[in-house]
Amino acid sequence: MLDAQSHFEQIRDTLPGDGQARAATLAAAEAVGLPTRRVESWHYTDLARLLKSGEATGVRTVDFAGVKALEAHFENGLLHGEPQAEGLSVAPFSNTIAHTEAPSPDTVMASYNHALAQNGLTAEVSGTLAQPLVIRTSGTQPVHLAHKISLAAGAKAVLVDDHMATGYANVVFDIHLGEGAELTLLRSQQAGHQVGLSRVTLEQDARYKSVAMISGGTLARHEAHVTLKAAQAHAELHSAVLGHGLSKAATHADFTYVIEHQAADTSSNTSAYNVLDGNARGVFQGKIIVRPDAQRVDAQMQTRAMMLSEGAEMDAKPELEIYADDVVCAHGSAIGELDRDALFFLRSRGLDEATARQLLVAAFLEQVTTHIDDEGLSEIMRQLVDTKINTLLGNLSGEVSS
Repeated sequence: MLDAQSHFEQIRDTLPGDGQARAATLAAAEAVGLPTRRVESWHYTDLARLLKSGEATGVRTVDFAGVKALEAHFENGLLHGEPQAEGLSVAPFSNTIAHTEAPSPDTVMASYNHALAQNGLTAEVSGTLAQPLVIRTSGTQPVHLAHKISLAAGAKAVLVDDHMATGYANVVFDIHLGEGAELTLLRSQQAGHQVGLSRVTLEQDARYKSVAMISGGTLARHEAHVTLKAAQAHAELHSAVLGHGLSKAATHADFTYVIEHQAADTSSNTSAYNVLDGNARGVFQGKIIVRPDAQRVDAQMQTRAMMLSEGAEMDAKPELEIYADDVVCAHGSAIGELDRDALFFLRSRGLDEATARQLLVAAFLEQVTTHIDDEGLSEIMRQLVDTKINTLLGNLSGEVSS
């Protein structure tokens, strides 16, 4: 488990910005301490225990050369290569700390990031970015990264968060979409203990889509706060989890979302699909907030889980907090086993059991990957999913790969 104070002393001289302000922020965070299960938003994720757990292996390098992607590669917190393209402006990393209120147990992990962030991508997109922008994180050392992504009015981009680091990572994305801007964020986590936070704001007519795939690692905690500030803003958040592992090396994947509709005529769509084997655990906490002046809001949320073993666990907690009266909002949740009738049907058509299982699991997760509009990236993610499914199902009869 990371000792934040000792880590700060080790890297203090290499951190940009005001060292005293960082030290004060860290002291305030340490006074609060890591969130516990008594904190409502962390009720299903025992962070202190999970950070002591073993590490799952099985990282597969994802090759984005076929889509000619731009890349910012952070290895153990150091940036290798700065992406350059027309319409993309990258600024040096800075971490200005303002005097803010003391952190709460809900926000303390962001304060740890603010105090310890050693690097991050600060980028502004001013037009249509022709190539996907990949932020790749690798290495074995603890890292704190703070990314700031801004899209000007009318700008369009595809951002890929490719997380391959096997150590502890605390990563924050601050994303702002100007009027009419469009951003698709693809996420892939295969390893490590990651605590992630995305803060996203949308102006009028802006569109934001997040598609996340968790296929490895021991801890994946992805928290998102999405604020729709003006009319016709639209947000989509889709996630898929392929969880596996035994005992302390099992995957724990937690998606916690707060989607706030501050303006009328805005919409959102959220879905989560979990395939859980061994002692893996999936968590989905989604809250939709509709403010009093946000009339004619359409907000939908659903979560589904396929349980492949008796030791797997799924916790789902969708919420609606509505203060307007002219809205269409709904949520739903379903948890079940692999469909035995569908498995029998495929077997009766001549497929062996392993192939039939692979097809059913792939079809289940396809409901998430189908939201990837770019054909090249869609194929890359499908290949990764197929590889992970085959690895998982190949161990169903005995020990699960960890």
